[in-house]
Amino acid sequence: MRISCVQDQLSRGLAIVGRAVGSRTTMPILGNVLVATDGERLRLVATNLELGITTWVPARVLEEGRASVPARLLSEFVNSLPAGRDVSIDGGDRGTPLRLECERIGANVKGVDPEEFPPVATGDDRPAVRIPAREFRSMIDQVAFCAARDESRPVLSGVNVRMEGTVLSLAAADGFRLAIRTAELDHGLPEALDVIIPARALTELGRLLSGDDDEVEVSVTGNRTQVLFRVRTAGGETVLVSRLLEGQFPDLQRVVPKTASTEVTVARTDLVTAIKVASIFARDSANVVRLELVPGSSDGLQPGNMEVSATAQEVGDNKSQVPAQVGGDETHISFSSEFLGDVLGVLKTEKVRLKLSGPLSPAVVEGVGADHYTHVIMPMHSAR
Repeated sequence: MRISCVQDQLSRGLAIVGRAVGSRTTMPILGNVLVATDGERLRLVATNLELGITTWVPARVLEEGRASVPARLLSEFVNSLPAGRDVSIDGGDRGTPLRLECERIGANVKGVDPEEFPPVATGDDRPAVRIPAREFRSMIDQVAFCAARDESRPVLSGVNVRMEGTVLSLAAADGFRLAIRTAELDHGLPEALDVIIPARALTELGRLLSGDDDEVEVSVTGNRTQVLFRVRTAGGETVLVSRLLEGQFPDLQRVVPKTASTEVTVARTDLVTAIKVASIFARDSANVVRLELVPGSSDGLQPGNMEVSATAQEVGDNKSQVPAQVGGDETHISFSSEFLGDVLGVLKTEKVRLKLSGPLSPAVVEGVGADHYTHVIMPMHSAR
């Protein structure tokens, strides 16, 4: 192999695929990156066998070939080179050292035979659905964090992605909270889609989606074991492939409360501030924050009120009064400050609404005017 490419573009490409490099693995090859010519481009590939990322870098190809070298070493060396300068790459075939030169800086990076590198899919002839990148990133941000972090129930460590007609939905739950996000697309798929994608894969995909002009193509392989995301941007093209999780995802719509005895509407920023202050004390008491909700008077002269508090036996306590519209019954409820802060962080509306049915029932949190997103949090036990 003998090529030349620009340092900035090579560095960016290595950073992209670096998210899929295997760590703490018994297979050293998974710590490598595959560097290969592909027409008039340089193809970079990394995988940990569950997640694979391929991206392409513009290059001047003088001689075709490929190499497999340690990803971290290569990335650190390229990042240290002068920005905007040409980097020449030579050798690497059949495990020979890869020679890199940039101006007066040179290095030889030892690798292994590229034939040993695991294959990573980059395309499939199955129908694909196109999703605007900004929309899809918003959906991922609002749902993926609710997936379970342990593997006791594997399906809950993933995100259920469904496509019926032109309606796309993402759903996740960890047993303490759940999130459902829907979007109406211009075009759908010939057949319904219902798969479970590891939350980590979607999170990594979200990090790739940055520009407003990005478009994501989503397709599932014919054997329904992998999902492919093709991201096209002004800067190039990247394919992320992930394994699919097996199993039946629970019907979360059945868990969402359909009625509420108390409804609260409050400015999101006011509630965020109150929760952030309360969390200082809550961290010494299992992260429990308590909400006291008092409806306004029927004549409208006395406004409703929300009191947010936290108490730590060894440290102290805190109370914040938050102006709110409270309708229905007077009640109280306790939440994890982390869980409540998470959902308030992904909502972008000026006001949020809480729907409650008492201190022991799950609560619905939603943005006012954002009917496409539903979040449910289980209450916590309060000592008071």
